[in-house]
Amino acid sequence: MNSLEPVPPIPRWSFLTVLVMIAMLTPFDSGIISAIPENSGQQRGDLMSLLRILGYLPTWVGVSLILLVAQSNAGRPRLPSHIRSLLLTPMISGALSEALKPIFRRPDPVSGVTDTWQRVPFGPEWWDGTDFCFPSGHSAVAFGAAIAISRHWPTTTPWIFLAATGCAATRILEHGHYPTDVLASLLIALWVSQKLETVNRD
Repeated sequence: MNSLEPVPPIPRWSFLTVLVMIAMLTPFDSGIISAIPENSGQQRGDLMSLLRILGYLPTWVGVSLILLVAQSNAGRPRLPSHIRSLLLTPMISGALSEALKPIFRRPDPVSGVTDTWQRVPFGPEWWDGTDFCFPSGHSAVAFGAAIAISRHWPTTTPWIFLAATGCAATRILEHGHYPTDVLASLLIALWVSQKLETVNRD
């Protein structure tokens, strides 16, 4: 299956839809987390484990290397644009999400706690985002890869987005993130993909 070149731009309504969803879900974040049993993610089955690894960057580095080896020959560029997209979109999306955590400073979900935001962006050890959850790094990686794949191979879109959404859902079920955390990651991945593909076209 050949990669679509050049890829069409992401429509603006995609960004607006995610923004509206974030705005609508924000008041219900804590209620959704409280409604999920705290042990729901402790017995992770094979499916949840499979979905979870979609949020690990080494997964997509490995896939990119496999594609590169499979398509490598003298007649092709060293790093084809679809492989570059698959490698860089999840990488930059995940890195950007991690960089934003210590700025937004939203602590990890705690059942029953409704006021979760710390509105002081800089304080002691402001660079440390270890215990913060907004946005979700795993979800950003999974959505970044899904967007890169779906833009180059559009027929895969329903399936790859279902898988990425499953990865994001595992983070919510395991009380690692609020729903708006993973939606913010989707927004970041959309923006990163749009910028990268613009650079590729230029």
